[in-house]
Amino acid sequence: MSFDELVAHVRRCRICEAHLPLEPRPVVQVSQSARLLVVGQAPGRRVHDTGLPFNDPSGDRLREWMGVDRDTFYDDQQLAILPMGFCYPGTGKSGDLPPRPECAPAWRDLLLERLEAVQLTLVIGQYAH
Repeated sequence: MSFDELVAHVRRCRICEAHLPLEPRPVVQVSQSARLLVVGQAPGRRVHDTGLPFNDPSGDRLREWMGVDRDTFYDDQQLAILPMGFCYPGTGKSGDLPPRPECAPAWRDLLLERLEAVQLTLVIGQYAH
């Protein structure tokens, strides 16, 4: 299958639907030309609502730390964002729940093997490590 078809399959994924508090909305930003890969944990509620990765205060801090403006950060031709879990997992006692375990085995290797231009990977968070 082509890369675009694979990404379309990921964006329609529903494998963990029964375990989510909201409708599945996989959030990824990938392109085969991206040279920087940001690996996060899972989208938060605000990201789920907007469909835009790191579209929250943590994203503001990340972009500031990286020295990257919003336009560059959200240019999928330059920067890929591939979290460990693609959908908002819900909230627990101390914040958002961990990423669902189904995403990574189902999709990550298939996507990563096609991101051949990546030269640097930035891993953020306990579950991403």
